[in-house]
Amino acid sequence: MELTPRQIVHELDRYIVGQEEAKKSVAIALRNRYRRSRVEESLREEISPKKILMIGIAALASVAMAQELSLADASSKIGEAAGNPATMTSLMKQLKAGDQAAFVARVNQTIDAMPGSASEKAAAYLNANSAALRGAAKGNVMAVLAEIFATVPPEALTVINENFAANLFSRTADASKTYTDAEFAARAQTAMAEVQKRNATVDNAGVRDTFAVLMFLRASNGTPKDLADTLTATFDEKTRDLARTEWIPPALDGNYEPMLGASDAGEQPEMAQVLRMSGTQISLAMLSDLASGDALGMPQTSSMFDSGLYGIPALSDDSGLNRVPRTMDKSAKHYADNRRGDTPSEPIGYMGQRIRFE
Repeated sequence: MELTPRQIVHELDRYIVGQEEAKKSVAIALRNRYRRSRVEESLREEISPKKILMIGIAALASVAMAQELSLADASSKIGEAAGNPATMTSLMKQLKAGDQAAFVARVNQTIDAMPGSASEKAAAYLNANSAALRGAAKGNVMAVLAEIFATVPPEALTVINENFAANLFSRTADASKTYTDAEFAARAQTAMAEVQKRNATVDNAGVRDTFAVLMFLRASNGTPKDLADTLTATFDEKTRDLARTEWIPPALDGNYEPMLGASDAGEQPEMAQVLRMSGTQISLAMLSDLASGDALGMPQTSSMFDSGLYGIPALSDDSGLNRVPRTMDKSAKHYADNRRGDTPSEPIGYMGQRIRFE
């Protein structure tokens, strides 16, 4: 067993909702037991094994698996999902695969309506969409990824493409898998076909497609050298020429102005500020999910796991747009943890404003 504790937790996430500390403890204990069995007898005392006692209700899983969360029910918690990555992942895991992309689009529409600077919004987009991928159902990662590139504003895609390349789709993220240039290019092409199909129905399709290309170029570790030409080969002639000569070269050096200017986008967020606001991003190897159909999410689970039953924490009942945070800046006085109380002068979020989903 060559899995690290983090990778063990990743596997447990497929089948267990919540209970993060328990999963970490089990992963560390399991890894230590395996390591102890592999070393010489004289060294075994230096690696202390831990006994693992697992208690569960046998009927709970079978009943829970039969239940699903509707898109309407998930949308009632959309404000909380926009501001809480754990809630976003949990709700995605409970949705049918066919509803997941639509829910991601609604969350991104909600974030777009939030007040805040370009960096604050970019941090919200980054957290929510990373969490959405972590909750994607089996075989649905590409559809969710395509929806992200179609519904996140171009200015925030400057952050999304770089972060996803480093933390989710990096070619070298999984030490147990080695991808040839041909294998990596094939996976990238498969994903790009899905991205282009989705972006064909939205504005600034060429710019959005190019942001996805940039993600794969960054994730490729530099090879194959002709990857940019391969991934832009299906673009229309005008967009292909712009992407290859005017957009991609400066963007790889951190200059997105030509792309943002072409899409009439908003202000580019400051990367360092976004990363401070969004917190530590979880690194997981998802490249194989693009071709194999294996998703980071578990099979459909029940909201019973989030009901507080048997000590499992419940999702907040205070949901909907009133849960959309006014700011993502944790130092701001209106950040949720800094409020002195639920007073009219210190609202959490939208206080009765409405967002219409189309």
